[in-house]
Amino acid sequence: MKKILFFTLFLVIILTLSAAAEDVELNYYSHAVENGTRLDIIEAFEEQNPGIKVNLVELSADTNKKLQTINTILQAQDSSMDIFDADVTWPPIFAAAGWAEPLEDYISEEDINDFLPGPINAVDYMGHLWGIPYRTDAGMLYYRKDLLEKYDREVPETWDDLINTSLYIMEREDGMKGHAGSWAQYEGLTCNLMEIVWSYGGKVFDEEGNVVYNSPETVEAVKTMTAMVREHDIMPNGIVNFYSGDARAPFFSGNLVFLRDWPSGWRSAQDPEKSDVVGKVGIAPLPKGSADERSYSTLGGWQVMVSKYSENKEEAIKFAKFRASKEAQKMAALGLSHIPARDSLYQDEDILEFMPFLEEMHPAIVNSYPRPKSPYYAEISNVLQVETQNALVGNKTPEEAVADADERISQIAK
Repeated sequence: MKKILFFTLFLVIILTLSAAAEDVELNYYSHAVENGTRLDIIEAFEEQNPGIKVNLVELSADTNKKLQTINTILQAQDSSMDIFDADVTWPPIFAAAGWAEPLEDYISEEDINDFLPGPINAVDYMGHLWGIPYRTDAGMLYYRKDLLEKYDREVPETWDDLINTSLYIMEREDGMKGHAGSWAQYEGLTCNLMEIVWSYGGKVFDEEGNVVYNSPETVEAVKTMTAMVREHDIMPNGIVNFYSGDARAPFFSGNLVFLRDWPSGWRSAQDPEKSDVVGKVGIAPLPKGSADERSYSTLGGWQVMVSKYSENKEEAIKFAKFRASKEAQKMAALGLSHIPARDSLYQDEDILEFMPFLEEMHPAIVNSYPRPKSPYYAEISNVLQVETQNALVGNKTPEEAVADADERISQIAK
């Protein structure tokens, strides 16, 4: 009888320990589900890691609102969020606040060397790696190959070329507009703005960290943007309210010659159910400010970070590593048109067949330019957005908007 009781007690203990081991749940705050690929990635992780369940918590499509939500949770030291997606500019914000778990001890040197320099540099702050990149991005110029061929026009080398070609085709095609981008007051506008500012030779900070935004080069860039809206009228109505999806809509419907977008738009551009321009789209580097300058693409992308307040750090780090693995990045490339952050995937035949432009655009992706790295980046970006829109809608001249932005950024960066 004692043996039976002992054996029964032993089984209860074993079953209890097994249940506990299988009872780890992680909450992963990420983008909203688009077509199931993110859920497929989670399912693949769970199959390889029995005993760990990952719950996907969908965040707003608005990047600023994503940041607000994550910031609020971390500031409250809320342990319910284990892992979260972070835009390429966020690691210094969370690292400086002490809200993120450093991850360099969990990533091999071989693994680190497989990442593109821009994405891995973005998570490197104060001597630590605060996240693991799972996708990169670079602004690109989508253009209508058929229209440029029809009117014997070249892919624009400068922004003036883009304006002139837009006007030329608009005069000959009913209902056509020339160009669009993400010019609403959110992070997309900062990306679009800085690409044009850099292309004219402007910048926000110099090498010593001094604010140098108020320059003739920056003013010229903002003048060009304002002229696209107010003088030449090549932008769709309501451009100052356009997010990425809004900018894609007129291009995919065949009513736009050029589009500044991320590579993730490629899949939709080639989908007959979403696009009227399938097979008519080319991708090229963004224009220069002048023939003497160079083209710039904003470094974009996302990384996965681990909350300092997670009660399941070991499992959270395991998922973070998988989320940024070659397997998961390939799934996202083929399922979501996400550009890999791992250099080795640029030789993957399946990815190159699906996104043939990657081979030609690889140098631009590798050399994409980072936005200012600062723990105050969110405030700086907001100033750039507000003041640029002041110029776009005519509340201020480009000179006034640039000067006011410079003054406000200087106060933030003190």
